[in-house]
Amino acid sequence: MVVIEKFVDCACDFAETAYGHISPEHLHYVALYTAIILYIDDLGGTHLDAIQQFVARFTRGDKQLSPALDTLVDLLRGAHQLWTQVGAEAIIAGTLDAVTAMYIECTTHEMEIKPDATWFPYYLRTRSGICPPYIHFIFMKSWRATSDSYLQMMPYMERWVVGANLSFHKEQLAGETKNYIHMRACAEQTTPNNVLRDLCDETLHSDRHILTLAGRDNELVELWQKYVQGTLEFHVNTRRYRLHELGLTTKGQEL
Repeated sequence: MVVIEKFVDCACDFAETAYGHISPEHLHYVALYTAIILYIDDLGGTHLDAIQQFVARFTRGDKQLSPALDTLVDLLRGAHQLWTQVGAEAIIAGTLDAVTAMYIECTTHEMEIKPDATWFPYYLRTRSGICPPYIHFIFMKSWRATSDSYLQMMPYMERWVVGANLSFHKEQLAGETKNYIHMRACAEQTTPNNVLRDLCDETLHSDRHILTLAGRDNELVELWQKYVQGTLEFHVNTRRYRLHELGLTTKGQEL
């Protein structure tokens, strides 16, 4: 019960910080979705069958092996009410991809990353990191009825999410090596520190590219900047990521 409370508290904090611009109904959706995703990530170590069978049961309309997964299915069925058609379908498809990727992560601990498999770490991270859903959550259907104005920015937004790998410090301290930076270092035959430096440059480049594509669409620029600031603020202020140990603090709206 204590663990579930921690998931809920973390999910609510994240939704309110990163998505403070969306309506209460949307916030409730994002918070509940996030709590379930955190639970699924934990479920991999205790009930792997539930994750393994999620997509097949979703496709057949069967009851899931965990009540939390049944709740996730209900959320996916309601996505079209809150987001555009493109957004809702990206949320659904991205969630199915994510659960599959989580299963892969749980069952491939001994898999060695081959040199020159340089696209695989990004391939896996965009899926397990649930990039498409969390980007589309930014844009409510009630804000704009279609996704035309920001659709071309999506690849760069997803790249930013991958690059803003703010759990790496915590994972490094815990001795974890099955993460994006270590897998990429193996594939590129370099060090994790070199990958981290490259990732910082790539993330800044993605952000600049997003702002260039947004052009004079000030509402779009504002939404993106609020999301970026909120995401950074959440990770800095949440002690589980241990970024405060690096002396990072938030002051007002500035990181």
